[in-house]
Amino acid sequence: MEENHLPQRKNPRLRGFDYSLPYVYFITICTFNRRKIFVNDQLNKTIIDCLIKEKDRSGVNLYVYCLMPDHLHLLIQPEKQGVNVSNFVGSFKSKAYRLCKKFRIEGKIWQPRFYDHIVRKSEDLSEIVKYILNNPVRKNLVEKWSDYPYSGCPDKII
Repeated sequence: MEENHLPQRKNPRLRGFDYSLPYVYFITICTFNRRKIFVNDQLNKTIIDCLIKEKDRSGVNLYVYCLMPDHLHLLIQPEKQGVNVSNFVGSFKSKAYRLCKKFRIEGKIWQPRFYDHIVRKSEDLSEIVKYILNNPVRKNLVEKWSDYPYSGCPDKII
């Protein structure tokens, strides 16, 4: 029998870490091959509405989000222990995928995984919020972050 010599992908999750602990997580979800999918105003509003509904359904605080043409930044925190961040992201990606298909977006939508950064106590949340909100400014989509229609701060940071 022939052995499979395909490269093994490294799991980006921390081994043994409980992703249901109520830490703050900086999440980045990329489109497949960084394809610029989120360029349609109605699609973008639909995806953001899906994100807000999933946040409410799953029990996650969504401190800030920014939907860019080829990725999504989130700053989230489970409201209580037991809400798993990976499950939240997976559920959102699945629902967003189905919505994209309704907008006749062909092919794969999301990369298989997502990037996470567990925010340390020593890190300033306001700096992370500024970084996320200023992403469209850095990419020359708008001059001021407040002019970008696909970002927001639904939940107040504790």
